[in-house]
Amino acid sequence: MTGTAPQLAHVLTAAADAARATPGVAFLRPGLADVVRGAAARRLPAGAGSAVAAWGAARTRVAGVRAERTPGTGGWQLRVHLAVRRGHQALAVTRAVRAAVTSAVAAAVTEAGEPEPPIAVTVTVTDIT
Repeated sequence: MTGTAPQLAHVLTAAADAARATPGVAFLRPGLADVVRGAAARRLPAGAGSAVAAWGAARTRVAGVRAERTPGTGGWQLRVHLAVRRGHQALAVTRAVRAAVTSAVAAAVTEAGEPEPPIAVTVTVTDIT
């Protein structure tokens, strides 16, 4: 993967799916840009649906997950922002999310025919719900 938009979208989706599936994760926390973008999309006129669909198909953002290539090594740096469910230990959830996201991204990259690159995952708990 060289970091093109479809490849980045594939990595982001794999990471987000893995994080959401981890026990104890309530939801992925969208950033301010995601919140504003969602509000703007809800205010578009009725005939703008096809433009929104075309824009959404090419997007390379997933709420709560950011990814970028590591300069020089070709690895991936991912940041996951999430809320933890009450009754779960935040540290245990972050460790499980880090392991799940690392595994999912490695699988996504190797399934594209590339050797497994170094993957760094940072998990930030923004809320306990």
